[in-house]
Amino acid sequence: SIRFAYKLKTFIEENDKFGAVRVVPDLNATSDLYISGKILESNSEEVELDIKVADISGNLWINDEFEHKVPEDFYDKGGYNEDSYDPVFQKIAKRIEDKLQFISTKNIDDLKYISDLRFGLNLSEESFSENIFQDDKGKYIIRAKLDKADPKFSRLANLRIRDQLFIDELQVFYMNFDENIDSSYLTWQRQTFQEKQAESKARGEAVGKALGGILLLGAAVIAAMAGAQSGDAGSQALGTLGAVTGSVAGASLIQDSFKKSAEAKVHRDAIEELGRSLDLEMSAKVIELNDDTIELTGTAKEQFSQWRLFLKRIYEKEKTPDVNIPDNI
Repeated sequence: SIRFAYKLKTFIEENDKFGAVRVVPDLNATSDLYISGKILESNSEEVELDIKVADISGNLWINDEFEHKVPEDFYDKGGYNEDSYDPVFQKIAKRIEDKLQFISTKNIDDLKYISDLRFGLNLSEESFSENIFQDDKGKYIIRAKLDKADPKFSRLANLRIRDQLFIDELQVFYMNFDENIDSSYLTWQRQTFQEKQAESKARGEAVGKALGGILLLGAAVIAAMAGAQSGDAGSQALGTLGAVTGSVAGASLIQDSFKKSAEAKVHRDAIEELGRSLDLEMSAKVIELNDDTIELTGTAKEQFSQWRLFLKRIYEKEKTPDVNIPDNI
């Protein structure tokens, strides 16, 4: 999922229609536009993603499923060091770009302002509820714009910049993660694709051999019946011999077909084993801001949550400098 998010980021950046495009640990981050997704299928042959795109005001831009089937000859045509899933990310990026063309410049400017105000709501709902509110339909509406001379505006702007810088630092982590996993992931795609093709071939051979065994058993039964209906002792003996020989050969073929199916199961087990998820444990970091210091630990999501609580505490402290603010706000 982390790789997919980063891949989509890179394809959106290639369109050069947006400003900063960032991967974030969760949707608590503040941005003009949000892209979230769910992996419905990813088995090296097919990839299917459920994608939602919504802006900061609450308008849903896209809610659709995107899929791609890897061609059987993908690796035969030089795709050895390429990501076979790239087309699905290209489709998503193109759809978002097409949708952007129908958004007016005024609406885009409003989204930027709503983004700032919603960031302010995260810091202090009490302070910013007079500037923005959420209507009955869940849409965010600007109630009153901030005066740039208002100290509240300056505090908000400064903390927003620091928040963006923090998220920018996370991009280095995501980039390094993607670079480190790239070779292994491409190998996983290629080998799993080949194993699934082998599995499909093994299953086909298993069905073919099982049918051959059944037909041979049928021929053995017919031979036995023919011998039994004949009055000649020699013919009866030959018929019985045909039945025994035919039955043994048929049983052997069916047993072999089960062996092929077992091999297919090994392929499936190997695919599942290769699909283990990775936990993102970031190195701890110490950040100093306005004479306050915080140590962030844990995963990217945990550190981001700790960072947001730290910003909230800083804002409350600056808003009411003569009041002691508890660390666990």
